[in-house]
Amino acid sequence: VDEADYEIKVTKPIVLAQAPAPTLRSEFRPTKGGIQIHFTRYLCTLGFNVDHPGGRSFITNSHCTATQGGTEGTLYYQPTNSNGQVIATEVDDPPYVKGGTCPKGKKCRSSDASRALYSGVASDRGVIAKPGSGSLTVVGEFSVTSQDDVTTHFARGTVVNKVGRTTGRTEGPVTNTCVNTNVSGSTVHLLCQTFVDAGVGSGDSGSPVF
Repeated sequence: VDEADYEIKVTKPIVLAQAPAPTLRSEFRPTKGGIQIHFTRYLCTLGFNVDHPGGRSFITNSHCTATQGGTEGTLYYQPTNSNGQVIATEVDDPPYVKGGTCPKGKKCRSSDASRALYSGVASDRGVIAKPGSGSLTVVGEFSVTSQDDVTTHFARGTVVNKVGRTTGRTEGPVTNTCVNTNVSGSTVHLLCQTFVDAGVGSGDSGSPVF
């Protein structure tokens, strides 16, 4: 074969175009429980999506807002504000109260929860992201099939799960019920809380517990 009839070129290796598996810190549309959300300068976890007379919303912690207790319209992004898309706006975060059964010098509430109204972003109700064991990689989803409106507190020893953007899925037993407790570094006093012995890390705030 004459040298003019062929050419030898060294090429780069073929790169597979398969996208990596999503993690709890990836972008999800529609949104679901357990994934990362971003507000102001902080990261938290989307608790769960809910139907509301005011429109489809999600629940997260009150301290995952610009001002804990009191509605000031915190804007939320998912997974971060780098995409510039506001997915929801805080619309319901009741103020803390003083007096009555609230200890002197404290402000009290029975929940550390707030509601954010979606801004036309698709969301799955009754769905929580399911990461693999010891991983943030999402391998499926949990489907919420029922809601208990009767039980005031789970019995001690009941094992519950949580899914959060920092430590993924952890589980543990309920250790105490209806505990009145202070919040470290603040004057907040939360009434009748349930304690669970399970792993948690900074950024897991707002995680769905089920």
